[in-house]
Amino acid sequence: MVSGGILTKEWLKDHLAIEEAVSKISRIFLSSDSVELEGVLSVIGKACSVSRTGIICFSDNTDEIDEIHEWCSPSLPSVHEKKETDQRFYRWLAGRLRHNNIVMVPDTAILMDGMETEGRILSARDTRAILAIPVYSPTDSFFGVIYFEELEKPREWLGEEVETFRVISGMISTYWERKNVLEALAKSEKRYKELYEESKKAEELYRSLINSSADAIVISDLTGKTNYVSPSFTQLFGWDLDEIKKGEILFIPRDVKPDHDRMISEIVNSGNPSQDLETRRYTKDKRILNVSLSVSRYDDHEGKPAGLLYLLRDISERKQLEAQLIQAQKMEAIGTLAGGIAHDFNNSLQAIFACTEILLLGKKEGDPDYSKLLTIEKAIQRASKLTKRLLIFGRKMDNETMPVNLNNEIDQISQILKRTIPKMISIKFDLNDKIGMINADPNQLEQVMMNLSINARDAMPEGGELTFRTERAVIVDGAAAKSTGLPEGDYVLLTISDTGTGMESSTIEHIFEPFFTTKKVGEGTGLGLSMVYGIVKSHGGHISCTSTPGKGTSFMIYFPVIQKSMELNRVVEAEQVQRGANENILFVEDDETTREAVGELLKQSGYSVFTASECEEAIKIYSENIEKIDLVISDLIMPGMGGKKLVEAILSINPHAKIIIASGYNVQESAACAREWGAKDFLSKPYEINKMLKILKNALN
Repeated sequence: MVSGGILTKEWLKDHLAIEEAVSKISRIFLSSDSVELEGVLSVIGKACSVSRTGIICFSDNTDEIDEIHEWCSPSLPSVHEKKETDQRFYRWLAGRLRHNNIVMVPDTAILMDGMETEGRILSARDTRAILAIPVYSPTDSFFGVIYFEELEKPREWLGEEVETFRVISGMISTYWERKNVLEALAKSEKRYKELYEESKKAEELYRSLINSSADAIVISDLTGKTNYVSPSFTQLFGWDLDEIKKGEILFIPRDVKPDHDRMISEIVNSGNPSQDLETRRYTKDKRILNVSLSVSRYDDHEGKPAGLLYLLRDISERKQLEAQLIQAQKMEAIGTLAGGIAHDFNNSLQAIFACTEILLLGKKEGDPDYSKLLTIEKAIQRASKLTKRLLIFGRKMDNETMPVNLNNEIDQISQILKRTIPKMISIKFDLNDKIGMINADPNQLEQVMMNLSINARDAMPEGGELTFRTERAVIVDGAAAKSTGLPEGDYVLLTISDTGTGMESSTIEHIFEPFFTTKKVGEGTGLGLSMVYGIVKSHGGHISCTSTPGKGTSFMIYFPVIQKSMELNRVVEAEQVQRGANENILFVEDDETTREAVGELLKQSGYSVFTASECEEAIKIYSENIEKIDLVISDLIMPGMGGKKLVEAILSINPHAKIIIASGYNVQESAACAREWGAKDFLSKPYEINKMLKILKNALN
């Protein structure tokens, strides 16, 4: 027991007894090639005052038992004959310890829920408390088990006792290895002699723990001379101890070396450790890893400062995930902004569109203003497509996807590029004709390829090569899956490369961020690549970039392949103007310009119109004219109670009321919600007159 930092006599007595037992067991193992394991168990069993202790050796990493050795306290009755019970106990230990650290049950009388099987097995052996530790070979194969049982009372084993038993487990492991592999006898004997001769020194006592650490560990003296590197260090960075001792390696980047030296000097002088410092280190093959570094000063057995202990953990994957999260958050923020802009822009477009349609209704093709009005209409349609792109970018509208062959889309974009890319830039194509189909929005694919092509053009002012390459790619659960974040499966890999000026790695880290640009003021918005990123992600894909200054840049884009063949059937129907028959429509819209323009358009199309600027006003008008109003058209985003509650209120007045919801925001979701609320149909802003009149006529009929 420990109280106030002072060891009690009882604890010290028990501790000294166990230390003496460990020392005695060590001498037993070192003195002979043939050891009576019952004698070993007797020594440790008496020292730690348990009722029963045993050792089980399993055959060839299986549950088949090779050896069983057991010692019981003289105070217990003679050995029982419950052989089947014992077999179940041994199999249970093997199953639990093959992949686990230890088994520790302080009291079988208070087992947790779900441990009924363990309770029955232990009760059959009259076990009240048990500690079992696995025995592993030096090659980490499962050898067997050493266990300690208390039959009369509960017992908790302290951490120091467990570590001592681990040492004994290591001795047993070495003994078994020595029996099986005579060739390793000399080395094993020397190792354990040295280990226990230097047992007072913490470095040697915990060497086996350090060797098994997943983190890279380095031990040096106070001057920085390296005395030890763990296997994990060699595995992670590539250098072994001999190479480091030569002093010819470049491990610490020059730009972080001054800060590193200052930190080490402070730790050496003050003894205060540094923990979880995020920094960078080189590997033997000249890669740079992001690492978490902890450094502490350790003392020798006399309490004097002896050296430094370094723990390094590779956090490159974590940093990559953090960067992806930050990028996703930035994209979400700009997407929300884009969606809001698109919503307001659609309202303005709708008013212009409606006024243009009204003017066109009074014009003939030969009229001087007819072609100008058509030009305005086309401009509005292009602006409408722009708002759709903004909504898709902001994840407020789904892509209009269909099965496409990426090679065909590249062929079509090549015709545009030949007219827009300077002739001193050579455009090359390396297209695999067996890539399969992808589910994509052709307009969005065009935007991605045009954007990357224009960037490539700007990077090659003196000319160069622009290359499009397609190939089939398979993502499996491994490095590729982790770096792309994509699920396993088949993908089409599109690579767009140029031989331009290239970029530094510090620039590549930011290229997909909204508003980040390397172009001069007025030459770029900084939204191009962020929109490309958003489009690729919305298609379930992944985009990455590699670049070398002076040599060029490559963008790699993954699109998932359609697993089953899909055929696209397009049915083109000739649209006819569906004029009204003087039906009464209640049009609810908070934007005054849109309300007036669309209201006039409806009148010109053969309808009588009531208008309302607020939901409450609309309910009042509908209640007073319930026998007259045939159809209600309402914007979804309304001040006050909003479109949903308006639908509910009108349907509560008249369950058979016909309602159409209109919106330019989050179209797919809004349409589904509108129908779920009880609306007859949905209008996407800005709506063309023919489409609007057709939906109105269908709802009325």
